[in-house]
Amino acid sequence: MNCTVILPALALAVDPPEDDLMQRPPRNPRTGIFTPRTIRLMLIGGAWSSFANLSLFWAALIYYRTAYSPETAQARAMAVTFISLVLIQFFKAYSFRSDHLSVLHRTFANRWLNMAIAWELLLLALIVYVPFLQTAFGMQSLHLWEWLLIIFWAHTILPILEFAKFLERIELFGRSE
Repeated sequence: MNCTVILPALALAVDPPEDDLMQRPPRNPRTGIFTPRTIRLMLIGGAWSSFANLSLFWAALIYYRTAYSPETAQARAMAVTFISLVLIQFFKAYSFRSDHLSVLHRTFANRWLNMAIAWELLLLALIVYVPFLQTAFGMQSLHLWEWLLIIFWAHTILPILEFAKFLERIELFGRSE
């Protein structure tokens, strides 16, 4: 398990209840938390995360090879990809607060999730910019444009998951609960 998801995962356990919770029929107590809907969302999110990170790695590697030695180019591409992977996990944590409501619905209502992600962003910044931590984790300092590119690319998980939730709401895949 990626260590960047531990605190956000714990914070999701204390997420405030959804507004429509009492209007929904009770779930079958024999079904687990991994419903077909949840599994589909996890598979879609995982597939997009893989695609996004592999694409970003190869694009960064090709770009950095024009300006750096092969070793430095690979290290920078790996740093960009690692940060993208971490940020995608954070975006997914907000999206997975509900398997049917939009990520825009009470996005920051879980203060524990907000604090967990803020803490991990601080740790990520330390790893990227503190020299002895850079060495320990094999990281490279990044420029502002690189951060903006990473944030843009990482946030693409949100429309993918929102579209998947929309398809679930219109029951394109059939009734899943």
